[in-house]
Amino acid sequence: MNNKNTKNHKNDHAPAEAVQAEAKDEAIRISAKELEELRAKSAERDSYYDKYLRAHSEFENAKKRMEKERADYIRYANDSIVIEFLPIVDNLEIAERHIKEAKDFQAVRNGVDMIHLQIQKYLKDIGVERLKTVGVKFDPNIHEAVEVDDASQEDDGTVVGELKPGYAINGRLIRPASVRIAKKKE
Repeated sequence: MNNKNTKNHKNDHAPAEAVQAEAKDEAIRISAKELEELRAKSAERDSYYDKYLRAHSEFENAKKRMEKERADYIRYANDSIVIEFLPIVDNLEIAERHIKEAKDFQAVRNGVDMIHLQIQKYLKDIGVERLKTVGVKFDPNIHEAVEVDDASQEDDGTVVGELKPGYAINGRLIRPASVRIAKKKE
């Protein structure tokens, strides 16, 4: 309430209904009704402040919980990938034991070829694809030229050999292919 307005309106309120309060050496008079309204507003403000503190605390706890869950998810995200890969490792260890005892190397080779197919199928199932290289035009976005061969006019810039395959997972390059390209002499 403005002090000037309070002085001008002193006679509006009966002395029995008024309560005095001090504010910087000046007396302020308000009615009991106004006092009750102020007390109600103060209680309402306290209630809202309490709700705010509780909501803020719940938010902070939820934020911490989500950060922990995210860290756990990242830590254990590879579990299913490893579990699916373990049978391939088992088959590789079996093949390794047979290599030491083998007299028929064609059977060993067939076993290793089967394991290789199993690995390729597994990679395909998780979204990993091997990039096509030999016979395609060199693309610096997916190929890394590590060797150059002499080429005819029509083969210039074509990949003629793959030294290390390139891979993409779900369409995103994860490793470029190391390739040999044909380049005409200048």
